[in-house]
Amino acid sequence: MKTPDPRLAQLRKLAWACALLVLAITSLSAFIRLSRAGLGCEPWPQCYAQRAAMTPEALDTLDSTAVTSARVAHRVVASVALLLVIFMLVKSMGQQPVLRRQGRLVLGLLGLALFLAVLGRMAGPSRAAFVGVGNLLAGLAMFALSLRLVQATGAWTPAATAPKTWTLAALVLLLLQIALGGLVSVTQLSDRCGEAALCQWHRWTALGVLALLVPLGVVAVRRGAGVLGGLLVLLALAQAALGLLMLWTPAVPLAMGLAHNVLAALLLAALLSLLPAPSLRAGLSPSPSGRG
Repeated sequence: MKTPDPRLAQLRKLAWACALLVLAITSLSAFIRLSRAGLGCEPWPQCYAQRAAMTPEALDTLDSTAVTSARVAHRVVASVALLLVIFMLVKSMGQQPVLRRQGRLVLGLLGLALFLAVLGRMAGPSRAAFVGVGNLLAGLAMFALSLRLVQATGAWTPAATAPKTWTLAALVLLLLQIALGGLVSVTQLSDRCGEAALCQWHRWTALGVLALLVPLGVVAVRRGAGVLGGLLVLLALAQAALGLLMLWTPAVPLAMGLAHNVLAALLLAALLSLLPAPSLRAGLSPSPSGRG
């Protein structure tokens, strides 16, 4: 019986570390974005409207010590994460036998990390919608891919999960819903969401996501993926409850906005993990000598 490649265990640990780093990055980014937008500021909503009309340079003068520290921490953690991804690429693709399946996931992580780096360098403090939504989607996708890489090293491989077609459809709808939520955030509509069409689209897609995710989770549980399926249902219900609470709260606290961001990351990762995974043996590429 062929022993597992020891690099798989190493990659698993590195992927867990990458997931934690990326979660920290996305949380710091959300903290900076929401703080500068004035979420939960006083007096509400006048302070929020005033910030929406200010230029990025004017907002800089209002940054608290916490926001400034978060900016520094964001740069440091993002640099460490990029170095970690490059190291994982060398581990998976730079040695024989090549770990093709895991290497493709690492290449995806590297592509997203470079996209975020270029976007940050080119856009700077811009509040353009594509900058905020691009940062949000790419960051959450990196977190989900990191946990998919953990799964690809053999950490958990359920024999059967949920229907692939419905899972992919739910992924597309969830990404759309996250993008719409990002647009609501970057266009600063939280104080007048009742009258904005964008908010209505966001709510309808949220209902669609909930209507897909709960049945998918139940099917996954029945097919033997109890932990993943149960987690998916729990996260979907928690996100829906938090969304309703934010809708009913006149001045949404910053902590609530950050929790909404973290739940979105966990939900995307759980849903991606439901996609069927090929066997570990299929991910090994033999060395040129044929003895790999």
